[in-house]
Amino acid sequence: MTWEWYQGSALEYLSLPAWAAEGIEIGFSSRLGGASKPPFASLNLGLHVNDKQGEVLENRRRWFSEWGASWSDLVIGEQVHGTRVVWVDKGMAGRGAFCLETSLLNVDGLLTQSELGLAALFADCVPIFFYHPRIKAVGIAHAGWKGTLGKISLNVLKQLAEAGGKTEDCWVALGPSIGSCCYQIDQALAASFRMNFVQNDFLSALGPGSFSLDLREANRSLLIEAGVKPDLIWMSSACTACDSTKFFSHRRDGALTGRMSAWIRLVGI
Repeated sequence: MTWEWYQGSALEYLSLPAWAAEGIEIGFSSRLGGASKPPFASLNLGLHVNDKQGEVLENRRRWFSEWGASWSDLVIGEQVHGTRVVWVDKGMAGRGAFCLETSLLNVDGLLTQSELGLAALFADCVPIFFYHPRIKAVGIAHAGWKGTLGKISLNVLKQLAEAGGKTEDCWVALGPSIGSCCYQIDQALAASFRMNFVQNDFLSALGPGSFSLDLREANRSLLIEAGVKPDLIWMSSACTACDSTKFFSHRRDGALTGRMSAWIRLVGI
């Protein structure tokens, strides 16, 4: 039930063997193996962080190539730390892959029953992957503290249910993100989480007015309360802020840092 490192044709990335065995391409990139220069060294996949566009596009070409994908084989959302989730079809092929201007606007969650790949970008927020074997659908959500507090994962489950996919049959994976070890929040934000969540074991007091927040555990608790079976949830233990060798981190490095990419695609449907 754990994520494992794989050496692809050119890049190293994390994946889940159990999902791959179901015919699901699933991966999370590292920061290694790209063309970008410091402070974006080296596999920065974000076009919105003031890195050189040509180098980012080369990095994206390398990452997509690991999955045998071209620019027209995938879709990327704008990601605004919101809770909007949309279904993607072949008519949206290529949106956001090559330039920011074509990204799906105001979208932090993607779902599809097509063969299109879904990609999203991360530098501490939680990547949440979804697979529903009954209706042959996959999805991905970008969940920082705002998306987690707004319960974006429940929006994904709701849309899957409306398409005929029962929540108890859904597979969910939470990828690398900032851990509670490195994520300190103030009393006001902690109070918002306490008010909006039934369980709040993911909060720990550090001192007067200071708390640690475990974003992955917060999302896991939401998923279980909604009806996802605990044994169908895969959760990474990797902290993006702790591991500067493997990962970019906005909390650790500030605004001048790169982005990793999550990837999911149905194959052979």
